[in-house]
Amino acid sequence: MNNVPPERAVRYFGPMFDSARWDGFNGRDDDIFICTHAKAGTTWAQTICAALLFGWRGFDVKPSDVSQWYEATRLPLETMNKWLDEQSHRRFIKTHTPLDGIPYRPSCTYVTVFRDPRDVFFSLRSHADNMRTDALRDTMIADTGEAFRSWVETAAAASGQITYSLETIVNHYLSYQRFSHLDNIHVFHYADMKRNLPGAVAGFANALGVAVNEEDIEQISRIADFDNMRGNPDQFTPNADAGRWKDSKNFFSKGRSGQWREVIGDADLALYDQRIATLLPSEQIAWLHDGAGQ
Repeated sequence: MNNVPPERAVRYFGPMFDSARWDGFNGRDDDIFICTHAKAGTTWAQTICAALLFGWRGFDVKPSDVSQWYEATRLPLETMNKWLDEQSHRRFIKTHTPLDGIPYRPSCTYVTVFRDPRDVFFSLRSHADNMRTDALRDTMIADTGEAFRSWVETAAAASGQITYSLETIVNHYLSYQRFSHLDNIHVFHYADMKRNLPGAVAGFANALGVAVNEEDIEQISRIADFDNMRGNPDQFTPNADAGRWKDSKNFFSKGRSGQWREVIGDADLALYDQRIATLLPSEQIAWLHDGAGQ
């Protein structure tokens, strides 16, 4: 067990974000951080948190309107901080940064969701294809097989620059897993949430310190159900009204779990197995692939 508390020590950056923006962050003791890797359950976690904090009755909150990606450079930092400072409710802040790149306070709550990296690979490609900007798509190889092999083999950059790679996902996971024994760091898995959404809602409620009953869990599970979110893209697709997506409905429609089984050949899957075995022990690989239900 690591007895040294988390510490912000690395600047992470990429085409659309820079964790150096945290230098200007005005934190509150009860802040909630949604700390997922991209396309691993971010919007799902934000939706559950929004329903827990604002209540499910007459729920009309757009999660991305109250929980924005802090490191994203599209919004000036001064504007972001002013927007956060004006929030009177308990704040829940989106970040895709590893734990050693964000502020840590023992009084704050850190919620992270992980997903099979192979599913993240496909979901990110679908995500890039649906964006009107080429900022993410330009970093990806067009041929799926070639892209998968490059993603498997590319090393994470020592400089903090985020690369499109398996190792980057593993490093993000390890940054939180190392401190998962702390009472304020809560780790969930996408597959467990799909298998038992009410159980995940109860787990989120416990993490946030929000009292819920069976009806609350049932109604929040209904709100956070993927069919409901897909069916209401204007409410649940991040920044649906900002013109960033070719089709806001497609934000949830692709990158489904297990898609890689139908597309990636045996040789490339064997390459993946060999590579991830160099990055994680077998029990952590099993969890990262399928959560507690493997």
